[in-house]
Amino acid sequence: MTLRARLSLAFALFAAAPLGAALWPVSRALSGALEAEHAARLDGAARAVEGELARVAEQAAVAISDLAASEDADTFAREHAAGAPAAEEGARAGEWSLARGLPVLAIAERDGRVVSSAHLPGRAGDPDPSLAALFVSAPAGSAVPRVVSRAGPEGVEPVLALVAWRDLPGGASGLRIAGGVPLGRELAARLAALTGGAVTVRAADGAVLAEAQAPREGDGGGALPLPHLPGILGRLGAASRTIALGPADAPAGSVEVQVASEGLARARATVLGVFLGVLALAALAAAIAGRLVAARVTRPVEALRAGAAQVAAGDLGARVDARATGELGELVRAFNAMTEELSQSRARLAHAERIAAWREVARRLAHEIKNPLTPIAMSVETLRDALARDRKDFGEIFDESTRAISDEVRRLKRIVDEFSRFARLPAPDRAPVDPGELAADALARFPAPPPGVTLAREVEPGLPAVWADRDQVLQVLLNLLGNALDAVGGGGAIRVRAARAPGGVAFTVSDTGPGIPPADLARVFEPYFTTKDGGTGLGLAIAQRIAEEHGGTLEVASRPGEGAAFTLVLPLAEAAAARAT
Repeated sequence: MTLRARLSLAFALFAAAPLGAALWPVSRALSGALEAEHAARLDGAARAVEGELARVAEQAAVAISDLAASEDADTFAREHAAGAPAAEEGARAGEWSLARGLPVLAIAERDGRVVSSAHLPGRAGDPDPSLAALFVSAPAGSAVPRVVSRAGPEGVEPVLALVAWRDLPGGASGLRIAGGVPLGRELAARLAALTGGAVTVRAADGAVLAEAQAPREGDGGGALPLPHLPGILGRLGAASRTIALGPADAPAGSVEVQVASEGLARARATVLGVFLGVLALAALAAAIAGRLVAARVTRPVEALRAGAAQVAAGDLGARVDARATGELGELVRAFNAMTEELSQSRARLAHAERIAAWREVARRLAHEIKNPLTPIAMSVETLRDALARDRKDFGEIFDESTRAISDEVRRLKRIVDEFSRFARLPAPDRAPVDPGELAADALARFPAPPPGVTLAREVEPGLPAVWADRDQVLQVLLNLLGNALDAVGGGGAIRVRAARAPGGVAFTVSDTGPGIPPADLARVFEPYFTTKDGGTGLGLAIAQRIAEEHGGTLEVASRPGEGAAFTLVLPLAEAAAARAT
């Protein structure tokens, strides 16, 4: 990761860290506030249900009291005492139920035998234990919760109702009237609409007697069918409160109120979403600001890095042109001063090296020229002495002396030619060259190797062309082959191999001669270093210079007694063309 990216990330983290750290306590506080609000809503819903149940119970008690004190009830009591027919009495409870709005209504004797019933018409004349228990346990005129049986579309079913009872006028008749309002689906739906949640009426054993859900936005209004309630309540994540009906130690049933937390959850999600949005925007703004600041800070650093890379690649003239202040400005100025000093030092060093090299060349050249001059001088002195003494064998002496002088002059000419080639080696005229053809041309110059010497050529199939001056590379290979022939002497094997190498093609000339001593291995490419009698010591130096000017390398590997191998690596023509493009 770059310094600029790191600084941008650091800015974003530093900006987002405080908001991120505040996210947890804010979320906790928001959750606590929403939970408190939800609990308050649940308490309000429970109180509303309790109040509505109390109001319904009061209405039921008032309705029963009014009915018991009515003229109809008085007339019915007198007729019953006079022995009215059972058929006429059986329909009376149903009439009063419709007129008074009491779905649960029954007229019974004090022992619980039913005279007339609106909610169970078929029970007329039968004893009803629940009525008998009601008359015994509940005070007259007060509505209490009781589970009663009620005839419905699907048969007789239990229903929890708020029931009150009163004696009918005329105590001689011994009749009592009991009635009230059932906590069925209709009342459950009304309670659900009142609380805005769900209401479930349960029996004492936990059996569900009725339930309803307040209509939600988009539900189309009305109470929901019972089969859909559990899934919906689960989806809303509702909390509940249970209201016991009847004595605390033995309640007749209960009403469970559930208030959905969906709206509060949406509010919490909205607040947290806004908070996270602000957090993201703050981090983004900080990252952008950090990138801008980092760009100003890192631009000199990146320029310094690029300059250092140029220096590492050998460009000591690299300069950093970047505006910077403070320590970075000092660093830029120090870098430019350093490269300027390096450039000047390299120029001075190159000049000194050139002087030293030419001094060495001059010294070696003087040494090489001095050696032939000695026999030439001696031959001249011998001729002068023989002429002065008028020796009879002057002709023989003249022939030997002039022959020696000619040999040494030819030697001097060879030395001068080699020096001229080393000093004035022309720039290579490069073009794509087939490696196989180069190896073949080099071996073609030795059609008949000396007796006992074998020449072999190995060329890897499909080698790409190299970017080289054909004549100069051929000169290198011929020099290497000539040295190999001198090394094997009277017998041995020489192999010329061309194969792929990293970045180019490698030409290897190896022999089975005695090898190169370790002490001489590091000096074989030095000018004028030779171990051969009559050698100039410039052949391998020229070969290495040709390799370097081609952008390649010339290396040697040898072990005493195992021969030597010289490897010339040349770049590919395709790679050279790509670099030129």
